[in-house]
Amino acid sequence: MQYDTALRAYTSKRVEEIQSADILVDIPCFNNETTIAHVIQMVSHGLAVHYKDMRSVIFVADGGSTDDTREVAKEFQLKPWKEKLVSIYQGPGGKGTALRSLFEAASRLGVKIHDAKDPGQHLGPMFRQVLSALFSQMERYESFWKRIEASEPVETFGFEGAMEPEPIKVNLEGLIELFKAGHSQFSPFWQSTFSQNCLGEIEKTARMDVSDFHLRTETWVEMLYELAATFHLWDVNRMKLLDVMTPLYYARVASFVRESWEMSSQEAENLVEDQAAKFETNKDCLIKIWDEKSARKANPQT
Repeated sequence: MQYDTALRAYTSKRVEEIQSADILVDIPCFNNETTIAHVIQMVSHGLAVHYKDMRSVIFVADGGSTDDTREVAKEFQLKPWKEKLVSIYQGPGGKGTALRSLFEAASRLGVKIHDAKDPGQHLGPMFRQVLSALFSQMERYESFWKRIEASEPVETFGFEGAMEPEPIKVNLEGLIELFKAGHSQFSPFWQSTFSQNCLGEIEKTARMDVSDFHLRTETWVEMLYELAATFHLWDVNRMKLLDVMTPLYYARVASFVRESWEMSSQEAENLVEDQAAKFETNKDCLIKIWDEKSARKANPQT
């Protein structure tokens, strides 16, 4: 059955009564009567501490719980300046529909919604920020992650179906041009950072056009591991290091876009999972490179 909206009539009426909001926090739930109050409490506390001057709404989007999840959520008392919505959304059970109900409520309340980003236009700065945070945490928790040998699957709950999201427009040609421009500018620097194997693959990719453009996953894994170790080696100018590596990220995104162009969301997710498995399988490579550059950092004269 198709639904024009994920919001039920009584939820829409409640949204109209609230009229507007600066912040809308969504809590998807299903049969969570023992934990929902604590989640609402933590969200409420965070809003009170950091956003007390803003009009905020907590939206509990329930997937049709058969326990007392909604009753517990309704009974939880909020501060006077915060509003609460508790609703069963319409549509297939799962986070996809819960998020649809959130975005519909947000648009009616005047909350700013960020559109999906074209990687070539917006995600370069995010790439640098994420890697900076990730590599810094690798240094901080080195003794922990080094001894982890494998990942384990986690239990999943709820709706197991899939809903196709709206497509994201990607300027594939623009991504490839950003990579090739970076290649012409930064190749000498890359030669001092990456192994001969990686450099050979980069040169091969730089000669490709849109129709056959591809950067191997194995190469991307090795490049990121070498980049992490170099970040660890450097004590200054770390963000500049990430700046000159960003064109390689564009190359990898362009390669992924081409490879997943005709795939469903689930097929693309399997592609991501395969990449994650390659990172895990080649962890010994990371530790080897990391330890080599750690030794250079400890003995800079050798």
